[in-house]
Amino acid sequence: MRIAIIGCGWVGERLAKKLSSQGEHTIVTTTSPEKIPALQNFAKEVHLLDFDNNPDFGVLESVDVAIFSMPISRNDWFEGFQKLDKEFPKTILFSSTGIYPQENKIFTEKDTSDLRPDILAAENLVKKKYPQTNILRFGGLMGDERSLQKIYQNRTPENPHKKANYIHYEDILAVVDLLIHSEIRSEIYNVVAPEHPSIAQILNLEVETMADQTAETKQRIISSDHLIQDFNYTFIHPNPKNF
Repeated sequence: MRIAIIGCGWVGERLAKKLSSQGEHTIVTTTSPEKIPALQNFAKEVHLLDFDNNPDFGVLESVDVAIFSMPISRNDWFEGFQKLDKEFPKTILFSSTGIYPQENKIFTEKDTSDLRPDILAAENLVKKKYPQTNILRFGGLMGDERSLQKIYQNRTPENPHKKANYIHYEDILAVVDLLIHSEIRSEIYNVVAPEHPSIAQILNLEVETMADQTAETKQRIISSDHLIQDFNYTFIHPNPKNF
């Protein structure tokens, strides 16, 4: 199977390594020439592709699965993307749970009010060109060198009672693999670990709890129940405390 990861960043690199190890013909694109040698270590094909600078879409010929991993909150790829003239049987878009408002409630994919305009515009652009696209909205990316312990190594979190909406990259890779081999089309899935400890709990901080009971009981939480139900999915890393 010819699988293209268009915009091969932090998650894309890990996905490309996994797909290549499974024997897939992995094609990756980057806008950074300096990244090409490293990407060639694990991808079958590596191409320089910049939607904003005379892109050569010929490198995406005969692709079975196109995974769009462009920066979701930037619009510098919009114009070039609209000129993309290739057809793909399957398409997946990497998006973000940052699309949901900063409100204290449980958010599901059915929530459509007050979505962040820049991310929504990107999702709509891709869906308009490729209606079959499955959209994956990732929580905060964690795993390997990414951890809260490193983020707060030299500083104290402003809101230690804030609930975590994170996802380990190994679960992302597993979910993408499921979608590649699924017949599901045109769905949106939140990809977030199903357990939501507070930042304080993850960092093992001793904090005052009595004065912040309200914050503990009503928080912004992103639900991944839709994903779990559709695929009977069991998370590899369900609790961010153990990332």
